[in-house]
Amino acid sequence: MDFWQIIIFVIIPSGVIAAIVSGILTYFSNKKLEIHRRTMEIRKDLYTKVGNQLAFFVSTVNEKESDNARDGLLKYFREIQIWGSDEVVRSFRNLIDLMIDKDSSQDKRNLRYKDFIIAMRRDILGETTLVSEEIDIRGINKKQHL
Repeated sequence: MDFWQIIIFVIIPSGVIAAIVSGILTYFSNKKLEIHRRTMEIRKDLYTKVGNQLAFFVSTVNEKESDNARDGLLKYFREIQIWGSDEVVRSFRNLIDLMIDKDSSQDKRNLRYKDFIIAMRRDILGETTLVSEEIDIRGINKKQHL
């Protein structure tokens, strides 16, 4: 084979094949990344809504408000079963079970709440060094910051 035949029969076809394979790999890689990005956005929005709904259990003053908040959480639980990580689904299930059980202690509920917050953080952030003792279930104490 002479120089031009090597270029025509070997180098050009291998370059074309490499470009096609590279394009296919890039397409599937970008598609997977886009799915992950959209899933994380959905989770972030859902976890924020659930966190806001959980605030009613900390700040409610009467049984009716507490029942309404519980009903809202059950709606979100259906969504978390679809979009949440395994750890978040299990943690939320444990929290819901304690909230439904009227005989459960507030300390147990608070601990499950904190576990749930940590599970959501792990899911969204990948990891967290925050421990349950550092989570304030009441929110920010305004007197501390004045």
